[in-house]
Amino acid sequence: MGKHIIATDRVRRVPRQFSWVDHRLVRGNYLVKASAPAWALYLVLVTVGDEHGVS
Repeated sequence: MGKHIIATDRVRRVPRQFSWVDHRLVRGNYLVKASAPAWALYLVLVTVGDEHGVS
């Protein structure tokens, strides 16, 4: 099965200081604002996505 990028202008760019959890999420206090199921979904999507964010 071939994958293709639907919206090339929305391709995620990996930040210079990359980590598993985006630093903007930590600095913006989203860790305490989001529910546990929301974080579980985020971590699954980060894990299964390739360098273009396509799973």
